[in-house]
Amino acid sequence: MATSAPLTTDIETELEMFAHAIADLYRLQEDWDGDPNDPWHYSEMLAWRRNLTRLERYLDGPYRTGQMTPEQVARYRALLVRLKEALPIIERLGFPKPTISLEP
Repeated sequence: MATSAPLTTDIETELEMFAHAIADLYRLQEDWDGDPNDPWHYSEMLAWRRNLTRLERYLDGPYRTGQMTPEQVARYRALLVRLKEALPIIERLGFPKPTISLEP
């Protein structure tokens, strides 16, 4: 399926944002003192939930319905691999796990 210019641009932005969100998980892991009741931890967990919602709505949906360019598909699949690799960190932080399939 061909993608329109605005949708392609939106997908590009979302791919970039989610790549940063995954990278942030590694930084958060280093900074976290292990207290799940810390307001900082709660704030970061809420931000992660927002990122998961954006992943589902703005990336996984277009990916599964064929609305991405071939390059975007490749980048999205690479993000799924990175997300799968980050699952132990997500668990350690006590953050919600993705509900989408991590298999391409």
